[in-house]
Amino acid sequence: MTIATLRLDLRFNPPSSARETRRQLQAIMEKLHKHFNVSIAGSDSNSAGEPGAIILVAATVARTRREVRETLERVADAVASHPRAEILRNEYSEV
Repeated sequence: MTIATLRLDLRFNPPSSARETRRQLQAIMEKLHKHFNVSIAGSDSNSAGEPGAIILVAATVARTRREVRETLERVADAVASHPRAEILRNEYSEV
């Protein structure tokens, strides 16, 4: 069994209110969880000092490293295709 995480630093364009950003983040998280069966956590990244900055982390478990990597790559592609989200950085790690 392989466990892996994917950290995505995102920014929503154009920047919106904190309430709207949280609403959009929640919608993205629910869709990713439902479609890819991954665990998702997200938070506002106020430490970056950038309005609309978000940290999103996805975690998954699979039998092989290949399955884990493919799942998390599809998650990153799905987030990248969101019309208002821009991926600033992504970081993949295995446990």
